[in-house]
Amino acid sequence: MSDGKLIFTEYDGKALAMLFQKKRLVAAQVLPEGANRIGAVYVGRVKHVAANIAACFVEIADGEICFLPFKEASVPFLLNRTYDGRILAGDELLVQIINEAQKAKQANVTAKISLANEFFALSLDTSSHASFSSKLSSEQKKQLQELLHEEGILEGRTFRQPPQVSVPISGVVRTQAGDCSREELVSAFHALQREFVQLLEKAPYRTCFSCLKEARPGWAAVLNSMVYPWEYDEIVTDQSMLYEAVSAYCKEKLPEKQVRLYEDASYPLHKLYSIKTRLEEALGKRVWLKSGGYLIIEPTEALTVVDVNSGKYESKRGSAESAYLVNMEAAQEIALQLRLRNLSGMIIVDFINMFSAEYEEKLLQHLRSLTGKDKQKTVVVDITPLGLVEITRKKTSRPLKEQLAK
Repeated sequence: MSDGKLIFTEYDGKALAMLFQKKRLVAAQVLPEGANRIGAVYVGRVKHVAANIAACFVEIADGEICFLPFKEASVPFLLNRTYDGRILAGDELLVQIINEAQKAKQANVTAKISLANEFFALSLDTSSHASFSSKLSSEQKKQLQELLHEEGILEGRTFRQPPQVSVPISGVVRTQAGDCSREELVSAFHALQREFVQLLEKAPYRTCFSCLKEARPGWAAVLNSMVYPWEYDEIVTDQSMLYEAVSAYCKEKLPEKQVRLYEDASYPLHKLYSIKTRLEEALGKRVWLKSGGYLIIEPTEALTVVDVNSGKYESKRGSAESAYLVNMEAAQEIALQLRLRNLSGMIIVDFINMFSAEYEEKLLQHLRSLTGKDKQKTVVVDITPLGLVEITRKKTSRPLKEQLAK
């Protein structure tokens, strides 16, 4: 049992999803107002090609222009001509929203259409290569590879391609595939591949700006993108309509989860979980550590800076070992805060100087192990000569602070 609870509620005019573990808030997200569009697939039209920035601008609705980098258009599924290696103004193609518009930036789209379920993610690609989640153990990867070969899903290191499709479809075997039955795995793959084929087959018959696939509801996207199934045992909400939808979904997809409707009007759900206080803490500049040390977290336009301080920490150990112990505790808190605050891009951490190459290497290994559990791809790059640790975290949505802004 994980002792985790996933809460869906409304507070201060916003719909929230919040993951609590051992009564501590570890992840939070504001659900989009209206329909969520991330993952939606459209027939778009190229309005303008900007070779100087290696990108083009694609219209997906009357007057709505999105940004498509060339690197996301290496395998375009063109609908009004045969692809000859170039993207031209007037081309009609399938695009998928990967980031909504933010401030002055347009929504980002990709031509690498991707569909996913619990066990697989399939994408249009330059080849039909198969890869496995890095979170699967070597033994799990070996067992899954053998199983998928036996079932005719894999051929060598590639997925067997459906005869109806002329473009390569690559795929990833996801982490949860390591904990399901053969029947579940095979059924899930064929269902997802069939959905992909049907989408590509109907595309040539749809008009420009058509939406071929709607995005999942915000709450369903949370179950896939914000949390792992093993991080929570129970889903609690005080929204009756959402309760019905989540209950139906879990009955089919996550039967082991308890779904509960909170109905105590005298003591609202947001008060029960002290959501106001938890959110204020999640946005605060200073984060205290149990040892007495603390973090200072300062996001800027270009990057996020995290400063580790020993604070009130007292120890009879030597200064290098004391610094090492505070840094190891800080690393655990930093991994949590990156996820909770949804910080992305470049993150620079100024740990306490330990004056020891051995301690530095142990700290980096510890930090890599912690960030490797993050849902979003997070890379601990290295430690600079000045003792600063560089981290990158993939951006898929706005920081929590921006999501909560009025």
